[in-house]
Amino acid sequence: GYACDALRLGRLERAIVVGAEDLNGETLVPFSAMRALSPQADPRAASRPFDAARDGFVGAGGAVAMIVETAEAAAARGARPLAEIAGWGEAADGYSVATSHPEGVGLQLAMRRALAEADVAPEAVDWVCAHATSTPVGDKAEALALRALFGTGSGRPLVSSTKALTGHPLSLAGVMEAAFCVLGIDERFVPGNPHLVTPDTACEGLELPRAS
Repeated sequence: GYACDALRLGRLERAIVVGAEDLNGETLVPFSAMRALSPQADPRAASRPFDAARDGFVGAGGAVAMIVETAEAAAARGARPLAEIAGWGEAADGYSVATSHPEGVGLQLAMRRALAEADVAPEAVDWVCAHATSTPVGDKAEALALRALFGTGSGRPLVSSTKALTGHPLSLAGVMEAAFCVLGIDERFVPGNPHLVTPDTACEGLELPRAS
């Protein structure tokens, strides 16, 4: 988002946005003390966003780099744009330093701001790449925010969390999932929710595909 703003303000023509997370005890153990990690040994039962039986997230590490540039800069180097950033949004509801507002107030506000900046109506959205990490509190708050914003009737977008397959890479999550969105748009596919068995009741009315 900040890279996009810098381009729009004319401060940059191109930015390389890098996200990285070194998976180690120092980054992961504090979440154990918060009881935010899944105790499951079976990978199929450990990371299952939006499932009624979810019990915490699975840590992950890695790195992703994205090139964000103006259309003119891309054309000058002969690059084929894979996707366009139409808008972005951020918000904080001030509810807690560790958990989301129970009804996802800040999450909903961030999405509304992104749609407003992009000048896109909620009903025009085809897919939401959810943050959902597989924690009981976080997934419920996000599901309620999605329901409030997109409704539960016809025309609602597909919703999926790629963390069912990758785990939660913490500070890497934002740029990694932005990259997944670019791949989905360019290759015309929507990731599914492969470990979802019984959706939480908070997800009632959301369109949660099981397979890609």
